[in-house]
Amino acid sequence: MDVHAPAELMGRTEDLETRPSIALLLPTLNELQGLRAILPLIDLSLVDQIVVIDGGSTDGTIEYALKMGLTVVSQLRPGLEFAIFDICHALDHDYVIEFSPDGNCMADQLPELVAKLREGYDHVVVSRYLAHAMSHDDHAITAFGNWMFSRLMRPLARFPITDALNIYRGYSRKIILDPDLEFYMKGPVLEPLITGICALRDLKAAEIPGDEPVRIGGVTKRSILYNGSMVLLMIVRLYLNKFLGLRL
Repeated sequence: MDVHAPAELMGRTEDLETRPSIALLLPTLNELQGLRAILPLIDLSLVDQIVVIDGGSTDGTIEYALKMGLTVVSQLRPGLEFAIFDICHALDHDYVIEFSPDGNCMADQLPELVAKLREGYDHVVVSRYLAHAMSHDDHAITAFGNWMFSRLMRPLARFPITDALNIYRGYSRKIILDPDLEFYMKGPVLEPLITGICALRDLKAAEIPGDEPVRIGGVTKRSILYNGSMVLLMIVRLYLNKFLGLRL
């Protein structure tokens, strides 16, 4: 993994060593427009390190991130799930926060999300469907998919999940290191799988409401049919584990 970063950003500062450390993860692939709009809105003091995981940008994303003093690493394997999975194994922070720099994630929710993690929650999701929150980037198919998968996940957990799919979430890095997570991570299912692993392990989880704005530039890179089928398969496998004790 190629790393480019100022030396002072690679370690934790001495005055923060007594509290859990948090890394903010920004996966990018030609997200210069979004990064320029979003980064100035992020309170850098909230986290210990900001890491850009780049999948091969050619639009100046890498150069801009370095100019702004961020850590930039090259994605080792294709797929967003592997970008997050691999960097979590490479880092030593206690918590990570996934944050999409395409405009779908609002910096306004970061303070509350960080506060929840520092309270001791293992997993906190910024829900687009909790209380007053809503998604401005959904269409009919994605909205139905989000609704269906979130309700299918509810029997696995201790609370009524409202948003199992959103990338905007923070969680303990120990969840990524759980052997069952890699076992069940077949395809682009990382975020709902994290929700599922938390349910199987009875970890402390919560949701906070947060709107999802329309993305800034570009279009989604996901295949709705393929992603949806892989998430459904993953949920079925988790059901077999929880209710029948079968690890398939």
